[in-house]
Amino acid sequence: MEWNKESQFQALALTGGGYRGLFTARALQVIEEHTHSPIGRSFDLICGTSIGGIVALAAAFEVPMSDVVQTFEEYGEDIFPPYKRPASRAGKLLDIFKHLRRPRYDSAPLRDAISKLIPTNATLGDAIHPVAIPAVNVTEGKQQVFKTRHKAEWVRDWRFKAIDVALATSAAPTFFELAEVGTSMYADGGLFANAPDLIAMHEAEYFFNVHRDALRILSVGTTTQAYSIASNAGRRFGVGDWMQDQRLFSVMISSQQQFVDQLVRHRLNDSYLRIDHPASHEQTKELGLDIASPSAQRTLKALADKCVTDILGHQLVPFLRHTPKLKIIRE
Repeated sequence: MEWNKESQFQALALTGGGYRGLFTARALQVIEEHTHSPIGRSFDLICGTSIGGIVALAAAFEVPMSDVVQTFEEYGEDIFPPYKRPASRAGKLLDIFKHLRRPRYDSAPLRDAISKLIPTNATLGDAIHPVAIPAVNVTEGKQQVFKTRHKAEWVRDWRFKAIDVALATSAAPTFFELAEVGTSMYADGGLFANAPDLIAMHEAEYFFNVHRDALRILSVGTTTQAYSIASNAGRRFGVGDWMQDQRLFSVMISSQQQFVDQLVRHRLNDSYLRIDHPASHEQTKELGLDIASPSAQRTLKALADKCVTDILGHQLVPFLRHTPKLKIIRE
């Protein structure tokens, strides 16, 4: 298959971000309601990390995004049970100490939620559209990208259950237990590719010889914003300081997204479109990685609605008119 300016290769890249992935699912739902078509039918490749990986797999199986949003709302507080967050420093340290030897959350509700979207026995080979999902193989000590067989030589991953791959990419350290796929254990793909835009670009250019002028990427975030630390916090951060208020994860997510956005935008210019809406200072307090409250749900959906409706009639048009050519090999 040859790709040129008249024959674009188009990828969808979905960022990780815990429960804030409801923003991603809602943004795609608004697009689907506008086009009256599954979002996967507009892209040659769908990439997603962590919660974005779960949404990406749903898109690859043509699960309606309205179902994804409904499931995230229904299971949100089962996956992330609400708890009274300690206000004092001592209380926060005690809360961290309680989970020194076990993850904060049970993975069973997350598995249940995914199984509402994708059949438990479905494999990557059953996906309708090509997909690439990053995770960290901690058994072998290396990064891994699970892929459908959209290239003839790739004969390993298609046999894996999609639900296991979804749990692998979203097995966030300290939040959930490690996931098992085949004979290996996995941790969250966000540890190295929370924004999978570069994976999408590399996949197209390296494996399918897509020229830069023929590549378009639509990236959807999770209300990602810059994260900075006040000078009065000092410099001598220990384990408790970095884990307090998810500070370490916030720095990782923010810095990765800014770096990836800069690189991809430099490479693709106007062929790269990012849908995201950084939360305000007030909104940030209720939009944590593990906050699934009704208030958080309303805010995430409202931000997504505003972001997408602002660009539906112009910037999104080229993406929604695309007819994908990359196919999964079934033989």
